[in-house]
Amino acid sequence: MFDWTGKNVVYAGSFTGIGWQMVMQLMQKKIKMIGIMHRLENVEMMKKLQAENPAVKVVFMQMNLMDKVSIEQAMLKMGQMMGHIDVLINGEDVLLDKDVETTMGMNLTGMIMMTMMAMPYMDKTQMGMGGMVINLSSVYGLEPAPTFAVYAAAKHGVLGFTRSMGDKIIYQKTGVMFMAMCPGLTNTEMMANLRDNVTWHHSESMVEAIESAKRQMPEEAAVQMIKAMEMIKNGSMWIVNMGQLKEVMPTMHWQM
Repeated sequence: MFDWTGKNVVYAGSFTGIGWQMVMQLMQKKIKMIGIMHRLENVEMMKKLQAENPAVKVVFMQMNLMDKVSIEQAMLKMGQMMGHIDVLINGEDVLLDKDVETTMGMNLTGMIMMTMMAMPYMDKTQMGMGGMVINLSSVYGLEPAPTFAVYAAAKHGVLGFTRSMGDKIIYQKTGVMFMAMCPGLTNTEMMANLRDNVTWHHSESMVEAIESAKRQMPEEAAVQMIKAMEMIKNGSMWIVNMGQLKEVMPTMHWQM
């Protein structure tokens, strides 16, 4: 069971959705400090977050996930402020399939850069004390998504990166474990304009089934993700669907 006492947590993501709900719930733990990193600050939400637990130090750091220099500078400031990072939650989730660059950048390449720039403050051979990186993928990172092919490509990439970084040899050296969360359909802002965000016109006819399907609430998904985190299972992937948690057991297709 993971011990949250005195931990420094960094969350890269928006002020809505599953990631933000995880942050709100983590405020009930005995963490020391939580750093929010996003392009724009939501002052009201930051106040609301701090009010959840005045004993936890809450800070905001502006950062553009599409800009490597911005990530580098923000992470340097955050790392210096915290001294070390115990938990990194990469919680950005963007569905804009017609904008390939943004969909890949926000969901995948930005997440990779964020992780690699946080590692010096986590890696026990550098400035860190070991820790945990949580990456937000999707059930569409596990299965094809003909409606949202670019989003699916990005989320498949999240799983490839997480599983690769979650190798036991890397963990033995760094003390940093990696886990991926794969939520099913969730009632978030991202689900509002599905028809505008399909890959191309041939995908439009498939949106209706997604629109009419049952969805979980972000709050209940966040509860299950924190439960998975506390199992501290390096390299693991978890489906969080309709408030239920299930570990994904990957099939090995090739071995060197």
